[in-house]
Amino acid sequence: MFKSVLEELRGEVSGGIALGFVSEITRHHRIQGSPGFRAAVEFVVDALRGYGLEGEVRRYPADGESYAWSCLLFREWWCRDAELWLREPESERRPLARWSESKLSLIQRSYPTPPEGVEAEVVYVGRGEEPRDYRGLEVEGRIVLTDGRISRVYELAVEDRGAIGIIYYGMRLFPPVRREGDLDDALQYTSFWWSYESKPCFGFVLPPRRGRWLRDLVAKQRRRGKSVKVWARVDAGFKRGSLEVGEAWIKGEGEGEVVIVAHICHPQPSANDNASGCAAAMEAARALQKLIAEGRLKRPRRTIRFLFVPEMTGTYAWLAENEHRIGEMVAALNLDMVGENQELCGSSLILEWTPDAEASYVNPLLEAILDELKGEFKNFSGTAAYPLYRWTVTPFSGGSDHYIFSDPSVGVPCPMIIQWPDRFYHTSLDTVDKVDPEMLGRAALMAATYAYFIASADVNEARWMMEETINRYRRRILERGQRILTKALNEAEAEGERVLAEALERARRELLYEAERGMEALESMGRLGVELDEKAMERCRRALRTTAEEEANRIEEAIREYASERGLRLRRIRRRKRRIEIEADAMKPRRRFRGPISIEPWLRKLPREDREAYWRLNRKYKESQIQGILAQYWADGQRSLLEIARLIELEIGRCNLEYLIELFKLYEKMGLIALQREATKR
Repeated sequence: MFKSVLEELRGEVSGGIALGFVSEITRHHRIQGSPGFRAAVEFVVDALRGYGLEGEVRRYPADGESYAWSCLLFREWWCRDAELWLREPESERRPLARWSESKLSLIQRSYPTPPEGVEAEVVYVGRGEEPRDYRGLEVEGRIVLTDGRISRVYELAVEDRGAIGIIYYGMRLFPPVRREGDLDDALQYTSFWWSYESKPCFGFVLPPRRGRWLRDLVAKQRRRGKSVKVWARVDAGFKRGSLEVGEAWIKGEGEGEVVIVAHICHPQPSANDNASGCAAAMEAARALQKLIAEGRLKRPRRTIRFLFVPEMTGTYAWLAENEHRIGEMVAALNLDMVGENQELCGSSLILEWTPDAEASYVNPLLEAILDELKGEFKNFSGTAAYPLYRWTVTPFSGGSDHYIFSDPSVGVPCPMIIQWPDRFYHTSLDTVDKVDPEMLGRAALMAATYAYFIASADVNEARWMMEETINRYRRRILERGQRILTKALNEAEAEGERVLAEALERARRELLYEAERGMEALESMGRLGVELDEKAMERCRRALRTTAEEEANRIEEAIREYASERGLRLRRIRRRKRRIEIEADAMKPRRRFRGPISIEPWLRKLPREDREAYWRLNRKYKESQIQGILAQYWADGQRSLLEIARLIELEIGRCNLEYLIELFKLYEKMGLIALQREATKR
């Protein structure tokens, strides 16, 4: 159904033009709420106006006091210059970090020093994330050297112990793409994320190799009874300013709109993250506008809107301002880090689905578009075509602007196109030479086809999407069923009857859950505002239920046959609710704000012991944090926390109930969640 659109766009979309957009955007130092960010947004909007789109720059208060739903809007920050020099020992006097060499050499949003700068001793605190790291050390009035998490070091070293600054030399690792030592001479993007009442502090960033050298020098001088001193100067400041969102659109003939969003923030250069997403969106906009103006594509029924936002913050601000229009937004798409040269960056092209709580037809549609683009090379006999790049389709993970649109309290289904992992992510080496124009072109082509097809969809297109949605969800049911069976038979060799009995109990529940998500994806087509054939819809629902039931029957028969052949008895598993399950079943969370929780400003309002509890909770359950997001999505004031936990387990295969209970109690203390407690029942 979309192939004619894709082919028309294929002849117009240019990865080379998109690469030029990347180069222009990377000229700007794009920190949220800053002059450089403003200039980048204005460039994008002016460029798209030049191609014939309508556009404007929306401005929101960057004052550190205003909120968009639960999100605090940052104060505007500017920086003219910054430098850090080693002063003592005199024999090692040298510059350590200079803003003029790299904007990432400063911890972003650093407070200014006095104009003449400050001289202070350097104290090495290791990771600096635990009180024990400071035993025997005097850091008041000094600058701490660390490779630990900046927000935590700030709290312990600056707020609690009086340090005046931080020197950071860490590097996040993503093995096997980025291992220890791989980027020893690069700078890690690091920022303070202040609440308005924060204690002033500045900080610098060193490459890991230079940081280890300074660490060793501090240790050497300490053994001699001497110190290491540095001189720092930061010419920066804060003011009540503005936070910009760039907006451009191709007007539709009727109501409704499709949104393409890309975040434009991050330090200079930040090419793949995310000048590439913005460039792909710009090229999709340029190509669509040109083809529509020339009459090669009809003007769509619905408006196609392109947003260029400060990540997360801008999406909160724009949606909160346009809350009355959210019902008109039929779909969205997030473009984040789409231009990677895969051989250099180690990445794969990923299509990330919406969360199960916002199941939608848009996921099968985007998969179908990707499938069409994958046939770029044919074998000798012409019997198969396949891509020459890495790709995959994944469940929802979050971490970018799509997680706000796809929150059921917002309800605009928004998958994401991204490249991940990236060897140079959030470092000074994320430069234009790491961007592949061919990959940019693919992303722009996918985005333009997706946006135009949905924006133009009428009854015929909706009917096809209905069938495509059912087809792909039926595949998901069959694939999930086979995974359940394979796992059960593999583990039964070692663990016996219980594994098989659990699989019997689980299979039907999981497959019917998958069928229910498919039915919700079908229902989501109602947002298109076209008349859907109810008989066809019922036939599709019936097909999903039948597929799930038949697959569950097949798995159960296979397991019973396997058990019978081995003389195993499959007893029904009897369970009583554990005490923690009883507690969770009595808790019904209801959200106080639209959109997912923006935690930091609310966390700062808690007493210190509660902030410490939040830190400890996330340290203990580091792998469980996605569950906190998914739990918010399912929290509607009707479901208990136990019901939510079971839905999360069905979605991702695991759920830590202890983590969720403690997390939601802290949310309640912050005033973000209302927890209705009912009488416990067994």
